[in-house]
Amino acid sequence: MANDKIKKPFYKRWWFWLIVIIIIIALATGGGDDEKVEQKNDDVVTDNNNNNDNDKTKEEPKEEEKKAFGIGEEVKVGDMVYTINKKTTADQVGPSALPEKATGKFIVLDVTLKNNGNEAVTVDSSFFKLLRGEKTYESDSMASMSANQGENGTIENSFLLQELNPDSVLSGRVVFDVAPEVADATDLQVQVQTGLFGTETEVINLQ
Repeated sequence: MANDKIKKPFYKRWWFWLIVIIIIIALATGGGDDEKVEQKNDDVVTDNNNNNDNDKTKEEPKEEEKKAFGIGEEVKVGDMVYTINKKTTADQVGPSALPEKATGKFIVLDVTLKNNGNEAVTVDSSFFKLLRGEKTYESDSMASMSANQGENGTIENSFLLQELNPDSVLSGRVVFDVAPEVADATDLQVQVQTGLFGTETEVINLQ
């Protein structure tokens, strides 16, 4: 019995430590793979969010703000250049012998137009529209014609389907017949346009 070999504990045997090492390596390798998979998933989510943000940016372009023009400034609309020189109000316009009287009150705009195009433009008082909020007021063609008439009866500029040649300048008065409270308002604007069809427009403040 004395010659029998003493059995070693299992944790001192070589195969036990081999199994332990294999288990440690397997755990280490498996954990790293899990982290890589999670990282890839995070990257996919981030890329999708970025793509969604880019799509929103493409779908919602910012509108460019238009410059606010005022009295005395030259305003280019297509080939035409407009200048509102002055705004006044009156109860009547035209020669004192035969004036045109307002139903409400006249707004009289002293204006200058220049044709920078290569062809003549037919100019009319309808090129001007008075704006107040969402309301639009048309010019009074008869009052505009009368306002451009001298005391001797001669009409300087009619603003009634008048031809304006290239490089030519036209100055005169455009008249609106509006209610007295509208005439005295401080939030009025004038819309000017390229021609009879108004394919291009700009707005001028009358403060």
